[in-house]
Amino acid sequence: MIQASRKIAASFPSPRFYDICREDLRVSEDLFARDPRIRLCRAHIRRALRDDLGHGVEHAEKVSIEAGALVYREAAVLFAEASRRREASILAQVAGLLHDLCRGEKNHARASALAAKPVLNSLSLQEEEGKYILAAIANHEAFAEPQKLDTALGQSVSDALYDADKFRWGPDNFTVTLWKMLRFSKAPIPRLISRFPRGMKGILEIRDTFRTATGRKLGPEFIDLGLKIGEEIHKILRERFAKELGEGEGER
Repeated sequence: MIQASRKIAASFPSPRFYDICREDLRVSEDLFARDPRIRLCRAHIRRALRDDLGHGVEHAEKVSIEAGALVYREAAVLFAEASRRREASILAQVAGLLHDLCRGEKNHARASALAAKPVLNSLSLQEEEGKYILAAIANHEAFAEPQKLDTALGQSVSDALYDADKFRWGPDNFTVTLWKMLRFSKAPIPRLISRFPRGMKGILEIRDTFRTATGRKLGPEFIDLGLKIGEEIHKILRERFAKELGEGEGER
């Protein structure tokens, strides 16, 4: 199913974000590879994160780079200097790396913000910058009212983290996250199939929640593509497990 899901996803075009924001992503990727603060955070999450819920190191690093790209792009209206935009991008990257430290806990966004404090203390950040990062982490929960920040930069970092994390509810959800969670839970496939429509509805509800200007413009496409891929996967699952579904119909 992992192979089938990737084949299905490859039949659709990539989200336009990767073309429209290509230069922003290039800058973010360069900072991600070179900045010593980012290297420290990457080392920390390799020790701290587990991959059992589909939100491990790979997820954190992808969110980090794309949050950094979003902030770099959004900050063009805040700062004329590219150097200040890069610094803003790094704040979003740090938040992206640390945002799921407590993914398996209740109220995981706020718990992750608390867990991130000792890591931030080891970085060369101003106090205000640390507050932006912690607020961004606490604000990334879906379907929860976010805390408003008192500066445009802080708000941009917070909104970018949310959007980059919710991009993952698109194609990534059906090519990576779903299968990692299934492997960990060891849930039977018929149970997954029975819960598929409810899961698809939850993903659709994310479509109109993107927060940055770029996210509001390009984020819904991630969700639309994910739902199309999900529909194809659901169809294949129902065909392959028709017998099991028939046997379990009475129980459901």
